[in-house]
Amino acid sequence: MKKVFLSTAFLLSLVLAVFTWLPAVSATPPKPNELSPEVEEFIANTYLAHTAEYPDPNEPVELLRLYLEGRLLLRDGRVEEAVEFFTQAVAKYPGCRHAHAGLGAALWERYENTQAEGDLRSAIGEFTRAAEIGMKFGKVRYTYPVAWGLAQLGDVERIDRFFHRALQVRDHSYLTRMHYAQALSWLGDSRAEEWYKKAIEIQPEGNIDALAYYAEWLLDQGREEEVLQLISSDEHVEYLHFLRGVALERLGRLGEARRAYEQYIPYTIDLPVPAKYRIEGSKVQEGIVFDDKVGPLGYPCEAYDDLATLIYCEAGGESEGGMRAVGWTVRTRVFKGTLPNCVYVDNSGSTLCYKYQSVIWQPYQFYLGCQQSSPTSRHVRYDVWYGYAPDPTVGYCPNGSYSGDACNGSVHCSGSSQYGASGKGPMRFTSVKWDASCPTGGEYACLASKGKTCGDRTDDPGNRGPDDWDHCFYNRP
Repeated sequence: MKKVFLSTAFLLSLVLAVFTWLPAVSATPPKPNELSPEVEEFIANTYLAHTAEYPDPNEPVELLRLYLEGRLLLRDGRVEEAVEFFTQAVAKYPGCRHAHAGLGAALWERYENTQAEGDLRSAIGEFTRAAEIGMKFGKVRYTYPVAWGLAQLGDVERIDRFFHRALQVRDHSYLTRMHYAQALSWLGDSRAEEWYKKAIEIQPEGNIDALAYYAEWLLDQGREEEVLQLISSDEHVEYLHFLRGVALERLGRLGEARRAYEQYIPYTIDLPVPAKYRIEGSKVQEGIVFDDKVGPLGYPCEAYDDLATLIYCEAGGESEGGMRAVGWTVRTRVFKGTLPNCVYVDNSGSTLCYKYQSVIWQPYQFYLGCQQSSPTSRHVRYDVWYGYAPDPTVGYCPNGSYSGDACNGSVHCSGSSQYGASGKGPMRFTSVKWDASCPTGGEYACLASKGKTCGDRTDDPGNRGPDDWDHCFYNRP
C-alpha cells in the first residue's frame, strides 16, 4: 500500500497546530465510567470505539485526536516525530492512558530499530503507567508488552508486582493470566506451568492460545507424554495436531505422529510452524513448512499476515467466534466496499491482497498496535480469508455448488458470490441436505474435507426441515 510521507517542517507545523487548536472541554464532566457525549461522537466509526482501545472516562476529545494522529505517524514510519509528538501529549495529559500508551508504542518502535536498552526501559515505563491508569477504571491493558519487555530485562520482581496488581482486576483476566505465564516461561521460571493452567481454566470458547502455549512449554521441558494428555486427537485447530505429532514422534510413535501431522499438512503453506520443533532427519515431517523457510511461496501476501495481527489486537482475549466476527468485518469490506449507512471503505486495489491491505490500513478503522498474532488468530485468519467458516454475526456463508473437475487445481469459488467465497483457489464447496454426509468419493476423493461449517453452526436443529441445506468445504492438500 502506498504511504504518503510529509516533510519534517510541515509535520512539525501540523503538530503545533494540533496542540494549539483544540476544542473546549465540556463543562459537564462525565459520570464515573461513562464517556461524555462529545467523546462518544468523536470515537464513532474509529477503532477507539472498539473494546481493545475504548477510552477511559477522563480522556477528552483532544487527547484522543492526538493519539490517532500519532498512531498515523508510527504507521508511516515517522518514529522520531511520533516520539516527540507523544512526549508533548504526555506533558499535556499526564493522567490519561492513551497519552502514555502512545509514547510507549513510539519508544518501542524506536527500540526495535536501535536495540537501545534505554528505549526499551522507557517504553516499559510508559506502558506500565498506561496500564495502571486503566486499572483505576477497571480495565487491564498492555499486559503483553510489559510481560515481554520485563522478561527481556530479566526483571522477575517487577513482573510479579505488575501482574499481582493486574490480577486484582477481573477485566481480561484470561489474557492477564496467559501473559503472566509467558513472562515466567521466557525467564525459565517454573511457576509458568501454574499460570498456564489457570489461563486454560477460563479460556473463552474456541480460543486455544493458552492451551497451545502450555503444550509448547511442555515440549520445551521434554514432557511429551503430558502433551498427549493435554491435546486430544480430535482438536479443531490445525496447529494443535502438529504439536501432538511432535510429541508422538519424539516418543518414537512414528505411525501415530504421521497421522497427526497429516491433519495439519494441508494448511502448512498458510500456517507455518516454529522451526524449533523441526526434528532433523525426520521422514514423517516431510511436507511441513517451518517459519524459517517462509518465502515467496509462503503467505499469500503481507496483508494475510496483517489480518492475523488485526484479529488478535482487536479480539485476542475473546472466543473464536468473537475473533471471527472481527475478521469477517474486514472481509465484508474487502468484497463489498462502501455500504449504505456505513463508513466510507477504501477497498481499492488490483488484487485481493491489495484490497485487503487498503481496508486493513485505512486510517482510524482497525487497531494493529499490539504487533502480534497467536495460534487462534492465525487459525481464524485462515478460515476467514478462504471462506471456510461463516460470519458469526449474520450467519452468512458462501453457498451453492460448483461443477467441474475438482482435482485439476483450478477450481475455486471467488466468482459470483457478493462476499466472495475464496481469496485464492483451489477451494471448493458443495451444498447437501442438513442430514446428509459430505461427499468423499469420486471427484471429491482428491480433496481434504473441512466438513460442514455453516448450517450446523447457525441453524437451530429443532427447526430443521427436509429442505434445509448445509455446506461442505474442501481444499487440496
